[in-house]
Amino acid sequence: MFQAGDYVVCGDNGLCRIEQIGVPDFDTFERNKAYYFLRSEEDGSRIYVPINTHMPLRAPITQQEAEALLSSLPDLQVNPPSCRDRKALQRYYQELMHLHTCEALAISVKSIYSRHIKTPGRMSGTEEAILRKAEHQLCSELAAALSISYDSARSRMLDALRTADRQDAQQHS
Repeated sequence: MFQAGDYVVCGDNGLCRIEQIGVPDFDTFERNKAYYFLRSEEDGSRIYVPINTHMPLRAPITQQEAEALLSSLPDLQVNPPSCRDRKALQRYYQELMHLHTCEALAISVKSIYSRHIKTPGRMSGTEEAILRKAEHQLCSELAAALSISYDSARSRMLDALRTADRQDAQQHS
């Protein structure tokens, strides 16, 4: 169980801080049921999550885990579908995103980047939306873990992806 003041990653809401734990006094909530009162770090919105929720709720990664993820990004194996079937691509990325882990977010981001480096062309709307969401969630959590700005975290992630692209190019030449 988490405590007030803890940071958590709450499903698709990303990084949040637990402001308090208690029973909301709104009629729309189950009476006498304890909730986490979360505050989104992204947009400041308030989110109420039952303590015994099935929603993915986890501790954010540590600085050491963030550094390890960034250094492993060039070697991270991705296997995106090579087809142009939008539904197959969407299923692939949705399955990854539903894992709600930084590694799954990194795989999603790297998969989309690698697909479009190898086969240049316009990215589908589905891939654009997934890339924006996965990149934002990943970089937000990396920024918090490393105590750096979002832009610095994104820059470090892109540098790691470029390293991966250079390694792939050397292997294929």
